[in-house]
Amino acid sequence: MMTVKRDAMNAVILLAFCGLAFYGSTLIPERSLGKTEGDFFPNIIIGILAVLSLLLLVKSVYAYVTSEKQQRTEPKTSLKERWAEGKKVWYTFALFGAYIFIMPLAGYFLSSVAFLFTLYLLLSSNRKRLWLVLIISIVVTYVLSFIFQKFLLVFLPSGVLF
Repeated sequence: MMTVKRDAMNAVILLAFCGLAFYGSTLIPERSLGKTEGDFFPNIIIGILAVLSLLLLVKSVYAYVTSEKQQRTEPKTSLKERWAEGKKVWYTFALFGAYIFIMPLAGYFLSSVAFLFTLYLLLSSNRKRLWLVLIISIVVTYVLSFIFQKFLLVFLPSGVLF
């Protein structure tokens, strides 16, 4: 039952984020007619996230309504237990914040490779073949930067240091 409430809360928070992100994407200036504008790709991602959030909300409301009344009485969990369950989530948020902070200094490529590699170290229990993870991080970052710069014509930050 706790996961049903958590899913519903996450869906509502994500829908609110989608609303703010869509408003933010409307503030992107238009450059020319006939080409896809700067808000095209963000609006696609926002739309997909909004649809998935709505599906999660519907699923969690349906699960809550159809659950038995006996399951609605949950044992209380301490704050320490909740922190232990979700600490990887909080570490991921902190890592993402550091990624955003470091990107203007180190540039897109270096900060993205470091972010992906560190995220793997944080979330994975398997520490074998770290060289392969580093190579995959480099390749994924290069492919994404190539797509953004050549096809979507989005300029990625080149850092102050690199």
